[in-house]
Amino acid sequence: MKTIETFTSKKTTVILFGLFLSLFLFSNQLQAQSIQVKGIVKGKTYEETEVLNGANIFLKGTKTGTSSNKKGEFTFPQSLKAGDVLEISYLGFITKRVKVSANSTYLIVTLQEDDNQMLGALNSNKRFKSKRNKE
Repeated sequence: MKTIETFTSKKTTVILFGLFLSLFLFSNQLQAQSIQVKGIVKGKTYEETEVLNGANIFLKGTKTGTSSNKKGEFTFPQSLKAGDVLEISYLGFITKRVKVSANSTYLIVTLQEDDNQMLGALNSNKRFKSKRNKE
């Protein structure tokens, strides 16, 4: 009788140990799939690098996004997965795409200044003439 009870208790122990081990591995896998992303957005001009207040950060292909605060810091409003792409943009700077990886919990993004040039020349062949009456 003792051998049957010992065998049953060992079997129960092994089953419980296997259950706890599988739950532990499954919970770690779930944590690795969702990533909470925070970061800071900076802009590099010809003279200096400064933080950008109001930079736009969007998840590519969606309308989900946020913007940076006065210190250039942001927290993305939803959890992301490895492989998602964030698009960071700011007026006068080149839009940057950042691919989220498993260790991308804090991003430091530096945008490069965009060289905006006007196409064509100014029309200055005519001299300015006021349409006001001379009094």
